[in-house]
Amino acid sequence: METKDYNLTISDHEFKVKGYWLDQVDDFGQNVDYPVVIICPGGGFTFHSEREEEPIALRFNSYGMHAVVLEYQLIEDRPVYPSALQELAKTIDWITKQPASRHVDKSKIILVGFSAGGHIVATYNGVATNELLRKKYGLEQYNGQHAAVILGYPVIDMTIKGSFPDDDKALHQITEDKSLWKAQDLLNENSKPAFVWQTQTDELVKVVNTIKYVDRMNELNIPVEYHLFGSGIHGLALGTYVTQKPGKKKYLNSWTAKWIELALNWLQMMKFLG
Repeated sequence: METKDYNLTISDHEFKVKGYWLDQVDDFGQNVDYPVVIICPGGGFTFHSEREEEPIALRFNSYGMHAVVLEYQLIEDRPVYPSALQELAKTIDWITKQPASRHVDKSKIILVGFSAGGHIVATYNGVATNELLRKKYGLEQYNGQHAAVILGYPVIDMTIKGSFPDDDKALHQITEDKSLWKAQDLLNENSKPAFVWQTQTDELVKVVNTIKYVDRMNELNIPVEYHLFGSGIHGLALGTYVTQKPGKKKYLNSWTAKWIELALNWLQMMKFLG
């Protein structure tokens, strides 16, 4: 396997991605093109959680998928949006331009988002599949499209009281564009299938976030699989010792940790894997 950092560029700035590229297996006796996941970690739009980067990438690698981690725009000297959407579009475009020797199945690009990164992925699933919105937010210049999304304890509706961000100042720092505050309202009949999971005891992002998104997908007859686990804190990541903060048992949850196996099963069922 090869891991490599890259600097990509959109119109006004550079951003970083990291690729985790699978090697070919000689025993197969033929070349195989692998699907690829693009991972948007959480971090409240103020940092990128490393617990939701390499550990997640390596698990998807173990399922026979390339992985790319996107270090998207944070709240710094500019709003998160629309830069984060353009960065994601550019990353997809960049993947479609990988050489044949990389062996990427460019028809099977899966977006994976956690928490704040989940809002970027969920929003992109609406904006990038609407031609008018693609043009409005400067995505029309980029090629390629995603095939599906996987959302882990995602922020969906940033206007829900008592749920992240629950702070008008932070909300406006993320974006002044109110049409991007509610990812569920951006979904349309061309949006891609989704696998969504959350815990009922999430103390930071209320469960109503995922319910709103799944309900809207059902209304639009878009394939969706939803798992609401009965226990677990926000930010579980894998829910195993691999992503456990040292000495903090609350980051361990053997039942909720099954989410990634369920996601694998869903990818297989949807013909995105295997």
